[in-house]
Amino acid sequence: MKQLSLSLPPFAPDYSGVCSALFELGGMIVIHDACGCTGNYTGFDEPRWYGSSSEVYCSALRQIDAIIGDDEKLIGRIMEAAEEMLPKFICVTGSPVPMVIGTDFEGIAGEIEQRTGLPAFGFATTGLRLYDCGASDAFLALARRFGKKRETVEKRINLLGLTPLDFYTNGNAGDIRAAFLAEGYTVGASMAMDTSLEEIAACAQAQANVVVSQSGLAAANDLYSRLGIPYVAGLPVGKKPTEELLELLGRTCADGKNRIAASEKPGKKVLILGEKVISDSIRRCLVRDYGFEGVTVAGLFTPNAGLMQPGDMQAACEEEIAAEVNGGYDIVIGDPMLKVLLEPGSRTKFVDFPNPAVSSKLHWNECIPFIGEHIEELVKRI
Repeated sequence: MKQLSLSLPPFAPDYSGVCSALFELGGMIVIHDACGCTGNYTGFDEPRWYGSSSEVYCSALRQIDAIIGDDEKLIGRIMEAAEEMLPKFICVTGSPVPMVIGTDFEGIAGEIEQRTGLPAFGFATTGLRLYDCGASDAFLALARRFGKKRETVEKRINLLGLTPLDFYTNGNAGDIRAAFLAEGYTVGASMAMDTSLEEIAACAQAQANVVVSQSGLAAANDLYSRLGIPYVAGLPVGKKPTEELLELLGRTCADGKNRIAASEKPGKKVLILGEKVISDSIRRCLVRDYGFEGVTVAGLFTPNAGLMQPGDMQAACEEEIAAEVNGGYDIVIGDPMLKVLLEPGSRTKFVDFPNPAVSSKLHWNECIPFIGEHIEELVKRI
């Protein structure tokens, strides 16, 4: 019953995270379902879908296919489409029905790769986990597949964890890149917005990685453990926090140690609900640049122990989110859909900060840029 939502919509699921992570890379993505999950992704979880030419297909899983478990039929359809579309890679990802019948996605991907000679990925997504898990799996697969031999280029970095479900398409991704370019860094792979498969194939050239959302942390840990590429987790939000992040990155490039941008002490005046790395970065800006006191962060999505700091909280279901929203804060910052959870007569000020993984197309056109000095637009609302 913990997953029951009476007021909130379901958050973006894991298969949407996989598709979002791979959307721009020139591959063919197949969602194994009976059309509903594919429509859910393309219609509600992908702002880039309209007007795009990306190849995202539905396997059109029928009832008899689910009963028989005919993988050969699925493989044949994928191979036929690949011969016509000539993708750079093939991805097969799952939905609830394949989960129930135990579809072997890694085995299917291996068979497709053997027959076509194209890189193929299989993800056993279920629709029961959240988008950050799916995106994390996809970024990790890209890192393992293409991050092979370390050839370090000084002041070259990768950005890990970029999807419009966290950063939308209003310039945030470009602003992140610009902040590092201005300090003399070159950006290789931006997994995976405004980048190419060729840039990702050269990801092992980076001197360091910058984790910009929690979906990039698994790939960062893999590249560190296998190739020794260190990482910094954080975003260039505001003036002083940006300076501190760049200073941390310089130290990491010099000594090879992983770092997470320091958290602030929690309090009871301001609550930020959202993706963990983004929320932490906004908190540091409010404290460092604007003198706010008592700013608390509550992560909305999949808990990640590697990013939790003392005093941080996790709100993983509607009941827990409602408890935090009504926890006696003066100001709550979060997606507009969460406002409905405020108790009647509450005097808490709610500041809208839309997140497409929560409210989808209902509010994604209201997303605001928040990187660097653009954070002022959010501060004005407070």
